[in-house]
Amino acid sequence: MSLFLHRISLATILAFVISITQAQQQSTSLNNGKNNWTTLQRDSVRRVISSELTQPSWIFKSNLLLYNTSSKSGLKTFYIADPANNKTTRLFDANELVELTSPYFSQSIHPTKVDFIVRGVSPTNQAILLCVVQGKELQYDLKSRTFTEPVSADTPKGLPSSRQLPPGNDRATLYSRDRAYGVYAENHNLFLLKPGTSGKDSLVQLTYDGDSNNSFARKTLSSQMRAQRGPWLGEWLGDTHIGFALRSDQRKVRDLTLINSLAPHAPVPISYKYELPGDENVTQFELWLLNADSAKMHKVNIDHFQDQVVKLNQGQQSGGIYFTRESRTVDTIQLCQVDPHTLKTTVLITEVGKPFLNDLLQTYAVINDGKDILWWSERTGKGAYYLYDGKGKLKNAVTKGDFVAGNIYYMDAESRYMIIEGFGYKSANNPYHKNFYKVNLDGTGFVELTPGQGDHYISASLDKKFIIDQYSSVDCLPKCEIRDMKGRLRISIPMPDNSILKAKGLKTPILEKVKAADHTTDLYGVIYTPADFDPNKKYPVICNVYPGPQDDGIPQGFNIVPAQNERLADLGFIVLQFGFRGSSPLRGRDFYTFGYGNLRDYALADCKYMVEQLAARYSYIDLDRVGIYGHSGGGFMTAAAMMTYPDFFKVGVSSSGNHDNNIYAKFWTETYQGIQQTKTSVDSLGNPHTSFVSNPRTTIELAKNLKGRLLLITGDMDNNVNPANTMRLANALIKNNKRFDLMILPGVAHEISGDYYRGLINNYFTDYLKSWKGYNADMIK
Repeated sequence: MSLFLHRISLATILAFVISITQAQQQSTSLNNGKNNWTTLQRDSVRRVISSELTQPSWIFKSNLLLYNTSSKSGLKTFYIADPANNKTTRLFDANELVELTSPYFSQSIHPTKVDFIVRGVSPTNQAILLCVVQGKELQYDLKSRTFTEPVSADTPKGLPSSRQLPPGNDRATLYSRDRAYGVYAENHNLFLLKPGTSGKDSLVQLTYDGDSNNSFARKTLSSQMRAQRGPWLGEWLGDTHIGFALRSDQRKVRDLTLINSLAPHAPVPISYKYELPGDENVTQFELWLLNADSAKMHKVNIDHFQDQVVKLNQGQQSGGIYFTRESRTVDTIQLCQVDPHTLKTTVLITEVGKPFLNDLLQTYAVINDGKDILWWSERTGKGAYYLYDGKGKLKNAVTKGDFVAGNIYYMDAESRYMIIEGFGYKSANNPYHKNFYKVNLDGTGFVELTPGQGDHYISASLDKKFIIDQYSSVDCLPKCEIRDMKGRLRISIPMPDNSILKAKGLKTPILEKVKAADHTTDLYGVIYTPADFDPNKKYPVICNVYPGPQDDGIPQGFNIVPAQNERLADLGFIVLQFGFRGSSPLRGRDFYTFGYGNLRDYALADCKYMVEQLAARYSYIDLDRVGIYGHSGGGFMTAAAMMTYPDFFKVGVSSSGNHDNNIYAKFWTETYQGIQQTKTSVDSLGNPHTSFVSNPRTTIELAKNLKGRLLLITGDMDNNVNPANTMRLANALIKNNKRFDLMILPGVAHEISGDYYRGLINNYFTDYLKSWKGYNADMIK
């Protein structure tokens, strides 16, 4: 998945420098000792850019911001921004800071190494900044422009500091707000602690049936140890003495096993719980209530759907306990409320979404002590929020229009408005770019807070009157603006612009739009070209793929640290990464459900047609040399593409692919492929029981079609996509007399990374795609 870098830390810069060194070494190796000076130039420009990026931050308990700019020599200059007055004030540069604070230090400080932060403002005088210089607390007067030692009365309460635990809290015991009771888990069971006034605490064991697969302990490393005391997985209901916890019972869930070949002395088996599609025995959920005053536990009847998935609303305050339960067919969800006194369960909202619910964006919020409920729904085809009363009666739509409402950034229940993410609003030129909007809970007062073109991240001031809006795109450097709650620009924070890229000859990735194979739907993506790109040459092309359905992995923001796509492009390739139909939930129900019932083939035609369109548009793309690679779902798609269009895709690298979704995760296959009810039986107690089945297509069925050069990679400790997925495809290829390459990475789990892995990909395409001259995948008999 893509990560957009807007905060430049020391660790990031160090990692960046290391990656440059490694890339230089790799570039030298793959170019037979010739130094690729254009790649080094690209990295040099990126180092300059990273040093000039500005990261403003709110000053504690104020509407002021602190930011700094850096010169080419690394010397910082500090500024205060005041959006309420549309004003920016220069404080000092690092030389001046050292000089101003020198009376308070016995040794001189180098200006490029001085450590300076602003912790807040004086509660008695907003013109006085409470600072820390080289670890020493000082205060700076904006009017007199001098530093002095702080007066104790000017130190505001509640400044950020290390969190102090209350007496007697050992981090495992969770106390009620009045500290009358504490609860902790030990040996997977619950214990109730009542602190005594004379130092003698009373202790009651509440449960006795806990074990590692049916535990009341929160899943941490310590709680997995049999006798280790740890936190319980529940919480207290507001300021009451009622606790509640959702326990998952996996005792009957099947075990899968890996062999740790690198264990000391001898290989050892490692087993883990894993649900497969169609399994009869899957996780069951139990809701438990604790009455601390009576020291009693009560199991609440929450059963409705067979094999339902239950999720609790966290941080509940009063009025009841809320949870959702979802059908195994993933097309029906209910919001329920439990009365903590009568234990009665009431259904408030039922939502049906066909063919399946958008489980990634589905959310809700209970506000105003349970008097109002915000509910996300895709009932119109695009995700939107709706306001219900506490009884589950619809009051009004909150968001409207042809765009997808995303996560809630901030909710003000008293003032009755919220700030949300949004995708595909009419002013956006890219439906994947995240923007932010303010809207009243009655559906009025809709305001676009972040109108700039790009992918946005915001940080609101403490009183939520202003936001820091930082945004960029893959081809445009980050911009930073301070805006008010009407979306009006107050202050622009200086940032380097794209002119530095042009001046240094740095080519950014190219944003592009093509049509899907239906010739109607727009697809968006990125083209990466070599650092020494010559549009008059012909280049082999490589597709970096991930078909979703829960995401597409397309980077949206500018990436300071060169990604794998750019490093691969610098070896002499055109690299393409596009989102296909069925890949992203951010574009509405019709788009991301496209692949339902066909979890293997849905993205393949779009990918092939995308390459063909771009080749017709850009003469430098060589259609006779097309490669493809991807990880996980992308590895699955890579193998499927190589064997569905064997004359089109010549070379592929398939990493950790779920090639047989019959042995991949239940949630994945049953949600995105579909699950059918096969029969219903009645057990000895007269309870009905339904069997389920899912029949996804696999890449194994296509093995006979392989013509190109294929590398399969898997880690032998992958407990997400079990290595058996890769072994089954390898077995099918062998049975069909096909030549292929297989790499097993010892001791490696699902998230494969590192120089060796990247080198496998780079070398494979350099060796076989760059000078493609044909290949016979059939073994010679």
